[in-house]
Amino acid sequence: RKESRILIDLLFPTEWDYSFNVKDACITKVSNTELEGYANCQSGPWSNWNNYKLHFVIRFSKPFSQLNGWNEGVEKDDIRSIAGKNDIGAYAIYSTTEGESITVSTGLSLVSIEQARLNMDTELAPLQYDFDRVVAQTRNKWNELLGRIEIEGTNEVDKTKFYTNLYRAYAGKQTWNDVNGQYRDACENIQQLDHGNMYGGDAFWNSFWNLNGLWSIISPRIVDDWVTTQLEMFKHTGWTSKGPAGLEYSGIMEGSHETALMVAAYQKGIRKDGEAIYEAVLKNVTETGIGHPCGGSCGNPLLDIYIKQGYMPMEKGVVSKTLDYAYDDWCVSQLALALGKKKEGKALLARSMNYKNVFHPEKKFVMRRDSLGNWDPDFDVFSNKGFIEGNSWQYSWYVPHDIPGLVDFLGKDLFNSRLEEGFIKSEKHKFAAHVFDRTTGQSAEFYINQGNEVNMCTPFLFNYSGKPWLAQKWSRAILDSFYGSTPYHGWEGDEDEGQMGGWYVMSALGLFEMNGGVSLKPELELTSPLFNKITIRLDPGYYKGKTFTIKARNNSKENIYIQKAYLNGKELKQPRIPFVAIVSGGTLLLEMGDKPKFDCFN
Repeated sequence: RKESRILIDLLFPTEWDYSFNVKDACITKVSNTELEGYANCQSGPWSNWNNYKLHFVIRFSKPFSQLNGWNEGVEKDDIRSIAGKNDIGAYAIYSTTEGESITVSTGLSLVSIEQARLNMDTELAPLQYDFDRVVAQTRNKWNELLGRIEIEGTNEVDKTKFYTNLYRAYAGKQTWNDVNGQYRDACENIQQLDHGNMYGGDAFWNSFWNLNGLWSIISPRIVDDWVTTQLEMFKHTGWTSKGPAGLEYSGIMEGSHETALMVAAYQKGIRKDGEAIYEAVLKNVTETGIGHPCGGSCGNPLLDIYIKQGYMPMEKGVVSKTLDYAYDDWCVSQLALALGKKKEGKALLARSMNYKNVFHPEKKFVMRRDSLGNWDPDFDVFSNKGFIEGNSWQYSWYVPHDIPGLVDFLGKDLFNSRLEEGFIKSEKHKFAAHVFDRTTGQSAEFYINQGNEVNMCTPFLFNYSGKPWLAQKWSRAILDSFYGSTPYHGWEGDEDEGQMGGWYVMSALGLFEMNGGVSLKPELELTSPLFNKITIRLDPGYYKGKTFTIKARNNSKENIYIQKAYLNGKELKQPRIPFVAIVSGGTLLLEMGDKPKFDCFN
């Protein structure tokens, strides 16, 4: 016989150097097979907006012989309960035999201990608290979700990479409501949902390019619930949230790009409540962001200065805010126009052109300027001074809502030569500017940085400058070299809760949403798909089509260039298709070859 222990430790290391603080906690023995309790926690300095009380119920498959505990270095034996702060926990003591296993089931809730027990019983009682049954159900649920896209091809490494990244596109977010719809809002008040779920996770930063689009195609219910989450936050705590980690106002990251997801949900027919969405997102572009009274920050900070100046002056904030805020303006303008609010829509559409105010007329790069209009005398195209996690070269492509205007401003020749130079010089780094410290303001000659959000649109820009074959070439190159197939080389950058995985999946399908699917008639860019045949199974609860199939005839590692493209038998004259064509069901047929077909879409 051997003594074994199961440890419940309420204070543990976190991702960053700062550990969170347990302000008050309690663990109580209900019986020799069940514990209950709570931990009132405060996150570290970097996330001090996150103050939460986690309630839990823990059930063991075998009675323990004794429960011991500790608090701040003092150990207590044979306890009924233990309470305190900081370093606190308990451990159950067992006599076990070799090979014996004990199952621990846990229910969690931010609402109450009773809700934690309800969550556990509702989810695990039907499975008889059996570990193997839980594993089987979990596997079945993931297989159903991942199986909504079926790929056919001969390269097993690419298949592994594809489904790994598809998994990543869903694994980074969390559900924050209990099974009966109760949840605790940002001000720690208990609320009750009447439908859907409350989701959380940080940063919708540029997720409009890939993650939102992927979700909207194969899992529109998740997009639907994300909008519910944002409207609930707006209703009860006053604002939508750009990074609703724990349903809080984290303030992560730039702009208010939850706006894009919400507007696209309406434009794509996933949501019907356009007026409610409009009321919520309009606030993001008309009222200056604030420090939320219940913690964190919300909205677009310094928005009043941006509106007054037409850009963000360098002495007030980073110049890249101009680009993010201009895109937010455009998103709300599209919803206003869709709802027949022509005056408001036109005004915001005009303001979305503010991005032009930070492009230097001669250098034709995004550049800092002061409130008097003077351009930065120390301009360095590779420095990130004045930019968030990027540099001027990278941000000068970041105009998702007006790429045709950007092409006109630069001229096609400069547009193409500058962009192609960037890809050629980045290829040796596998398109990963991972040695560039994005936060210190240093200058380093890095161009394409697939390892962060700002540059994820770059291959597909060639679809607007008359060279779509380069979109096909460089998107394939990134798929092959930036993304790996081992734990040591999954990718070289910031995965950002699914965004990096979402890029892989969408690009492997041969699709990309340049403006985030926010326009009145959303469209997707076309590029070279990775597989010979792709079948997407559509959700009948949202879309009338059953399947959308993408066929790449004569596809291979060499045959990466589209020669001809047909949508439901009709030859395409543009390197993009309507979103509605996908969800209505049908077939996209691509004839592939090993050399660019310069007149493919003419």
